[in-house]
Amino acid sequence: MQTDEFDPQSIPWTTRDVWLGVVTLGLWLVTFTVLAVLLQDLALNMNPGLFVGLAELFLLGPVWWLTVRKYGVGWGTLGLRGFRGQMIGVGCGLMLLSFTFNLVYSTLLAFLDLRVQTDLVPVFAELSSPWWLLAAGVIVAPVVEEVFFRGFVFAGLRRRYDWRNAAFISSAFFALVHLQLTSVIPIFILGYIFAYLYHRSNSIWPAILMHVSTNALALGAAYLLAQTEIPT
Repeated sequence: MQTDEFDPQSIPWTTRDVWLGVVTLGLWLVTFTVLAVLLQDLALNMNPGLFVGLAELFLLGPVWWLTVRKYGVGWGTLGLRGFRGQMIGVGCGLMLLSFTFNLVYSTLLAFLDLRVQTDLVPVFAELSSPWWLLAAGVIVAPVVEEVFFRGFVFAGLRRRYDWRNAAFISSAFFALVHLQLTSVIPIFILGYIFAYLYHRSNSIWPAILMHVSTNALALGAAYLLAQTEIPT
């Protein structure tokens, strides 16, 4: 099991590689946003969960190209390695603080008639099967996003910057890519927690597990609420 903190010298890709990846991220965001609009305009009946899952998986392409292919490293160098079990406890404690903040933050937004994130209850209510969306949100998205934002972006920036600055930059990109202004702050905090867990454990698995838990709670609650809605 891995017991050491993150070692920036173990990362072969450069900050230039990271910025190339970020540019690719921007192109990815524009491309799939346009595709989503086109699918809606053309009334093509594609399950949103399948679309989101495929879009997320596409992000592994530039990561693989700029790390595994370019430098001949394994996926373990991207943080997919063992970790100390006590890091789960650390992660749960930090997530509890994050949830407490989110509760206060969402309450304040409610006074302004705003929501932290898009209401997914109507989406689940319209789906014939929720499993593609649940799989994309609970499994695919946490793994892919942690590999990209922590395993690739944070780790690459860590070679040049202090871990706090690298965490700040990677968390900012992580928050902005979700394209929801009211959720920028809570998602940024989550990203910073995930980067800290990687810094402490030298593994992205604790962050993946916390990310999975967060998405599972949010999507699970939306799905259950959709099942209890009375049709009008």
